[in-house]
Amino acid sequence: MSVQVITIIVLAAVFLVATVLPVHMGALAFVAAFMVGAFVLGEGKDDIVAGFPGDLFV
Repeated sequence: MSVQVITIIVLAAVFLVATVLPVHMGALAFVAAFMVGAFVLGEGKDDIVAGFPGDLFV
């Protein structure tokens, strides 16, 4: 399966879980993006964190 298909499935799962359970969708998507970067793309923690706009989380 390609990376694009996996990320679309993860996105659909985030929407489904956030709709069914009382979970904040943004927090769930943040965790899902980190997991996709780490396990699907094989990137390191520093590479993943460098891609997020840390200035927005003040």
